[in-house]
Amino acid sequence: MSTVSEKISLNPINSSSAVSETQLRQSLLKMADWFRNSGIMDPNDGTWGVAERILLTDGNSAVEQVYRSFPAWSEFDGYSVIEQRRADCNLETAFMYLLMAETLGKPDYGILTENLLKYLFNRSGLLVKFPSSQHNLCGAWNWSHIKHGSYLWLDDNSWMCALQLMIARTAPELNTKFGLTKWALKLAYLLEEGFKKQFPLPYAPEFIWSGKVNMPHWGSLVVMALARAYQVKPEKGFQDVANIYHKFLLEEHEHLSSSECAYAVIGATMAHCVYGDRLSLETAELFSAKLLGKMDPQSGNIPAEHIEAPSGPSLVDTIYTINWALLALQCMADLTGQIKYWQSVQKIQSLLLKIQDNTPAKHLYGCWRGMYDLESENWGGGDRYEGGANSIYSGWTNAPIAWTMAFSIKRNSLIHY
Repeated sequence: MSTVSEKISLNPINSSSAVSETQLRQSLLKMADWFRNSGIMDPNDGTWGVAERILLTDGNSAVEQVYRSFPAWSEFDGYSVIEQRRADCNLETAFMYLLMAETLGKPDYGILTENLLKYLFNRSGLLVKFPSSQHNLCGAWNWSHIKHGSYLWLDDNSWMCALQLMIARTAPELNTKFGLTKWALKLAYLLEEGFKKQFPLPYAPEFIWSGKVNMPHWGSLVVMALARAYQVKPEKGFQDVANIYHKFLLEEHEHLSSSECAYAVIGATMAHCVYGDRLSLETAELFSAKLLGKMDPQSGNIPAEHIEAPSGPSLVDTIYTINWALLALQCMADLTGQIKYWQSVQKIQSLLLKIQDNTPAKHLYGCWRGMYDLESENWGGGDRYEGGANSIYSGWTNAPIAWTMAFSIKRNSLIHY
């Protein structure tokens, strides 16, 4: 079994990159300032976490549905901050600032990481720390602070498991302070149990975990999380999940959208990096090929076709598609060293750098909005209550895109951490 560091050392980024390091650094600095200046992180030191998103309200047909579905917001002129604190958005942002501190040589960004972790572990109440009379879910994270009771999503919790372990490896002092590895391993066992109880059976409404594991959006992220956990605690059951799931994906792959293909690659590259197995590599190769086949050779866009967002070949979907496709192909490039994957990463990053928002308003400058229309050459394409141009997410969009910029500067990818 090869180690992550061994694989990374074999895969240098092509020196003829279309995106310069200067561009990447400038993009990251704008992104860091957007989080602190936009109002999405109030106060801007992270001590009370980061909100889910900024919602632009002018001309947005989905506003009322958003307010009904997520009833915690602060209104401003032309936009609202959707104030719900989600565990995954906060940890994704914490990881972003940790990468920025390391990449840009700005130790004050590390303070933001620690403050966001303090919020998550000490203030938010989102972590299940004690068993109840119904379930022992210690280690699981509730979806949002505005929802009462248990709202446990497999995708969000998979990110929580994996990112805690990545931060623990990168910053051992934070692991000591917050018990990241301890809590992540508790969650890993819950994810393994939840996956095996639900897969391959159809989604059951009474099941305590939400998410359809037959879709990579949920299933492949569980694979990713358990591969990370296996590095710390090599349980056979963690690897069994990857074997079971990748056999399934290799047989049932024709109907999957580009978004689902990206998730499949993220899970499979992480699994192969840890286990060194044939099944994971075959899965990564199959779904990477599908992504490359969908990519527009001129713009670098992979068309929007997710059920929760407007769809179309000219639409750049930064919530469900292009963000995860970039992360996935960067992992594949790092894993294999093949130039076709590095070139795809450069094309997508070049596109994203071109459309990073330069609108002077503080709630917009430096962000990526939810959707860009290449035909009209502006942000647009329509709105949904969780997707579309006028939703500007902290996690899921802006933080993960920023990760990829930092990874390119550092000549590595998510599988390194």
